[in-house]
Amino acid sequence: MSEPLRLLGRDFDGFRRAVAAHGDAWADGSVEATWLGLPELQAAVLGPVAAGAAAADLLVVPADWLPALAAAGTIRPLTGLLVDRPPHDWPDAWPASFREGVTWGGSVWGVPFHDGPQLLFTHDAAFADAGLAAPATWSDLLAAAVSLHGPDRAGTVLAGAPDGHNNVYDFVLHLWRCGGDLLDGRSVVLDSPAAREALALLRGLATGLVPDDAHALDSNGSGAAFAEGRVAVTVNWAGYAALAAAGPVAGSGFTTRVAPTHDDGTPTTTVNAFWATAVTSACADPDRAWSYVRHAAGPEMDLATTAAGASGARRSTWTDPTVLAEHPEYALFEAAHAHSRPLPRIPELPTVVDLLNDLVEAVVWQGADADAALARAGRELELVLGDAVTRGASGSRS
Repeated sequence: MSEPLRLLGRDFDGFRRAVAAHGDAWADGSVEATWLGLPELQAAVLGPVAAGAAAADLLVVPADWLPALAAAGTIRPLTGLLVDRPPHDWPDAWPASFREGVTWGGSVWGVPFHDGPQLLFTHDAAFADAGLAAPATWSDLLAAAVSLHGPDRAGTVLAGAPDGHNNVYDFVLHLWRCGGDLLDGRSVVLDSPAAREALALLRGLATGLVPDDAHALDSNGSGAAFAEGRVAVTVNWAGYAALAAAGPVAGSGFTTRVAPTHDDGTPTTTVNAFWATAVTSACADPDRAWSYVRHAAGPEMDLATTAAGASGARRSTWTDPTVLAEHPEYALFEAAHAHSRPLPRIPELPTVVDLLNDLVEAVVWQGADADAALARAGRELELVLGDAVTRGASGSRS
């Protein structure tokens, strides 16, 4: 009997159950999964040794990491396999934003596993009791958070844990909303009025409108805070609607909508962040690993991903009547992806995110001076990208 495939991914109940369901239904073997916290997963696959990736056949990782993993030679290109033995209805079963997110340097490096566009979550009873309409714009959301904040329920929530995940994505969302960006090509444009505005907004939320434990919450914790009824309104990943549906907030009602618009009604560009499955270069049997990836990416298994508490990534799942009856938020996914974009598709992105993590932690949560912190972050980003250009010119992969 063949050895189990070894899979490494983030510890999340929905991921655990989904991979277990995929493995149970796979005819060509079994899967042995190891689950780590997000910082530990990053260290295991992107650290100096990357021992976790060396001991795994499959990785379930943020698609943002794929260029770095590809540049380091840690994962295999999948383009040839996708041509010879594609998953059912590849590539049209997934939106263009997903295909963009798994492509780097002309090759595909992963297959979408778990979706979760950023959506608006409102605690219906809190709004009804206050006589407030659901927010349509960001100004509406901020005003509602102020009105609804109190000792028993926070106006909103931030995932403040300095793990380079929600804390960075929240900053980038508001940086874009305020008209700024991280890079222009490979030129750093972070230090800008838009970045100051975004940091000031988040600092104001962190110091006055979030739960007392917000700084300790990771993305899962922020989703749980809303599900527990401790938060009136938030923008968070769509996957947490399943958590809310099983939590106390479901008793008083909650609603998901597309993210608030700008004040003039134009759509907000949200962060396209999702999880993908990749095959490692260390995998001794890539054909069997690909058999599992194809199987897990099929229509039935994507439905199983959703039933497990993660978020299916196929359009067929988003329009499935049974799914929509239990998870009406899936009807929003296509529209949400129409106005989303990924973080820069560069191998240095994990280092860039680490620097942004430090920036947000310092300014938003520790109260550091934004001007000085932005200037320092900009210089550090220029060094990171400048070093990468130099390495590329001398023949190494970049």
